[in-house]
Amino acid sequence: MRTGTLFPLILSLVLMACLLAMPAGATLALSGATLSPPGLPLAGSQDLSVDARISIIPSGAKTFTSGHSLQMETGLDGARWSTVVLVDGVPADRESGEGEVMFINGFVLSYPTNRDVALEVTVYGTVPGEEGPEITVLSVKELDNSGVPVPGSAVLVTEPVSIPTPIPGVTTPAPPPSPSPSPAPTRSGGGIWPAALAAAGAMGLRRRRSG
Repeated sequence: MRTGTLFPLILSLVLMACLLAMPAGATLALSGATLSPPGLPLAGSQDLSVDARISIIPSGAKTFTSGHSLQMETGLDGARWSTVVLVDGVPADRESGEGEVMFINGFVLSYPTNRDVALEVTVYGTVPGEEGPEITVLSVKELDNSGVPVPGSAVLVTEPVSIPTPIPGVTTPAPPPSPSPSPAPTRSGGGIWPAALAAAGAMGLRRRRSG
């Protein structure tokens, strides 16, 4: 076999081996999500809890790549998390946390593919007070070793939020305008009163002289 023909074959085999060695992302399947209270649409500033069950469907040698992780997010304010990893229906790991984002180490999700692995998630929080139209109450996605989301691994739970209707109130009448101050008399020369006083004094002086 010629060297020119052998090299592309070796390169193809190396690339295939690298692809097989790359850890495959698992498939996240949402088995169900329950809201409490259950009414929709959600109202701003209401307290809410979300319970969800996510099945881990393997697509590689393990149920989940141990070097990967799960990132969970919520749009609820003041979020508190509680998670349980179930293996064949039996709790195997429990985690809790606070904040908009929480992570699950892939090690606690990594089992042989003949095991049934699922994640139960509960998040408590408050619906933001701003107007709708919807909010992501739960988002779960797989991150690879570099922290990059694995394509096609995202699970979203979004719910509508009602737009508050303004409550009509009593209109407060505007205060009446303040009266404008009267303009001060315009002075001309020495002013009106000094001229009148001077004229009266002159008349008195003429009367005394004539008498």
